[in-house]
Amino acid sequence: MTLIQVWGCLLIFVLCPVLGGLPIAEWLISRLPTTQFFNLKTLITGSVEASKGVASVALARYYFPMDATWWLIALIALLFGQFGLRKSKQIWGVAAGCLTYSWQITFLMVLIGGIGLTLLRERRLGRIGLWVLFPIVVGLHSQQGAQVLAAIGLSSLFVWMDDQFPDVSPSSVSQDQALMTVSAANDAHLFGFFRRDRNIRTLNHPLKADQVGQMAATLSQLKALGQNVPPSWVLPPGDDANPLIQLLNPSPEQPLMIRSSVIGAVQLDADPPPEPIYQITSRRALAQVIGACRTAYSITPASPRSHDRGVAVIVQVQIKGQLSGLAWRQSTPNGDSTVVITGGPGATPAEALMHPSTQQIQVSIPEEAHAYALSPTQPLPSQLVQKIVSITQAVENHCSGIPQRIEWSDDGSTLWVLAVSPHKTAYA
Repeated sequence: MTLIQVWGCLLIFVLCPVLGGLPIAEWLISRLPTTQFFNLKTLITGSVEASKGVASVALARYYFPMDATWWLIALIALLFGQFGLRKSKQIWGVAAGCLTYSWQITFLMVLIGGIGLTLLRERRLGRIGLWVLFPIVVGLHSQQGAQVLAAIGLSSLFVWMDDQFPDVSPSSVSQDQALMTVSAANDAHLFGFFRRDRNIRTLNHPLKADQVGQMAATLSQLKALGQNVPPSWVLPPGDDANPLIQLLNPSPEQPLMIRSSVIGAVQLDADPPPEPIYQITSRRALAQVIGACRTAYSITPASPRSHDRGVAVIVQVQIKGQLSGLAWRQSTPNGDSTVVITGGPGATPAEALMHPSTQQIQVSIPEEAHAYALSPTQPLPSQLVQKIVSITQAVENHCSGIPQRIEWSDDGSTLWVLAVSPHKTAYA
């Protein structure tokens, strides 16, 4: 080994971990003017991380142009910095570095790995399968034991890191970004591409009431119209719940909640929707609650006028609300229309309705909404009341004028629409 290669070793073992640990993408994203532009954030993250991988391999190639083993060692050093300093599982850097190391190996990995993903149908097993495959492909291509050992080291490191830092709950766009990580979202989209026959449905997809029930379909429509609906996933009747359970990873820090969306219920005669189940903090609990919702529907006697054709399960990110409650419009005997708002302090509507500070107010629409004022000691500020009245009107207009019962929660910065269902007593 020459003196310049000794310096190359030092630079690889020092600069590559530092490069992997620098939160450049996070810094750039934090400088964006708003929390919007999910695609732009993904582009920034992918570009920055890919550049790190290319730079690491280019550094090793400069000092060791004839020894590709060091190119893989540079990627190992990059991963050490990425995981050790940032606790990040981004794969962009390694993917771009492998492409720089050998485009033939990368192409073969993508080809064989894509076929494997469609067969395994499980995200983590798919990733592990790819990394087990990597040293084999390197050995067949290079016929060099040192490169195979370096490839085994890179694969083993990534599999170990994947086990140390499990996936977190993902979702999709705009304000959902605050409740997810970019890497988890990219992972979900990747596996959705390779599993079209079992694609996991979210409210970001156009949903039909005859497939997932009126509540899920309405929420997807409201989300498409720009209303703030929490990140949600939908399981139609008969769908295997395991892919969704493996995709999500609820925790005490970010719990999930579950709702039922009955398919085929007549809107104006619909019974109140089943109460949601809150505070789901583990995959085991998620599986149990999904099974319980389906079992409860199957053993409940059907009404003689029921047109039910099954129940879909809606899994939502549980919003950490400060004020929560219900809202609906109703007509009084003299023909006036009012919006009834019931709410108060609480992370969920159920919690808020039990709070001693909960109040019910009635606001004529739209004239009194802008003039409605409460004293500072009352829980519902006038600005929030105006937002609730506006959303109530917008939702009812979207639902062909049929009054809707809206569950809402305000986290201090955003008013979220949690659920929408026809309100039976709207004309009481």
